Amino acid sequence: MVGDFSSLRGQDRAVSLLRRYLSTGNVPPGLLFHGEEGIGKEKAANAFIASLFCGSRTPGGACGACPDCRLLASGAHPNLLRVSPENHFIQIAEIRALKEELSLKAFSDRVRVALICPADRMTLQAANALLKTLEEPPPSTHLVLVAHRLSELPVTIVSRCQKIPFSTLAADVVEEILRGLPGACAGHSPGTIRAAAACSGGSPGRTLLLLDEMEEDRRMWTELFSGLDPAAVAAAGESWKKGGERKGQISVPLSMARDLALLSSGTNEAIINGDLGEPLRAIAGRKTPNGWIRALQALLSMSRMPPQAQKRLALEAFLYRLHGEG
Repeated sequence: MVGDFSSLRGQDRAVSLLRRYLSTGNVPPGLLFHGEEGIGKEKAANAFIASLFCGSRTPGGACGACPDCRLLASGAHPNLLRVSPENHFIQIAEIRALKEELSLKAFSDRVRVALICPADRMTLQAANALLKTLEEPPPSTHLVLVAHRLSELPVTIVSRCQKIPFSTLAADVVEEILRGLPGACAGHSPGTIRAAAACSGGSPGRTLLLLDEMEEDRRMWTELFSGLDPAAVAAAGESWKKGGERKGQISVPLSMARDLALLSSGTNEAIINGDLGEPLRAIAGRKTPNGWIRALQALLSMSRMPPQAQKRLALEAFLYRLHGEG
């Protein structure tokens, strides 16, 4: 199925800019979709490309029924070239292959698009090899780059593209998007979904990753913050060791320490883990607001540590220290 712009939530500025390009026909040769991972950049890029190809475009984007849309939906449109990492990085050989393909005559006289995603995975050599094509693309050719981290791209690449910025989403919008995805929220309580959305940094994609472990992580950290149990501390350290550097692993303790700092100061508003209100209020009273702020700062410092075996020891040391001070 060919996507359109109607399913994109919370990205009105980016969608408005893309629609303006389509309506005026003045589409830049290089477009750079950038923003946090999992907030709809690739989805928007695909909707934009579909609209470029579509022979019967509607206000919402591609019609989904014309020959170009059907070709695109089948994954076999000859005028769409995709480049993505074969391993972790996009190598110079892949960019050279793209350039060679673009040097050949296009299928029909219609527009041709090269989609590079994620573009911030290009090696420096690959990025440099792309520069000439960005500066002087073949006729009716557009290069669409999707990047999660703009800082990872050379300035020379960024400066040659029209940037399309994507914003992180409000937690309620993230939650609404998840509830609209079939099966995404199955087996998760409303409170867990709400907390995951709030901890995701405005990314539905990251929220989905958090949800898998959120229930168990919140239960574990409620116990760890409640009191000192050496067996539970050791188990927590072991779970961190086995889980490696699981994405979002620190999100639950950070959100709970934040809530505890707010609750201990008498504030009940903007609590992330609102469904755990009673247990958290009981825990919050065991420390002063400054004590919970120090705990939050210690967790933030731990979150910035590079992946290493000592992180498990740092977690255990943090928990013993947490229950040894006021």
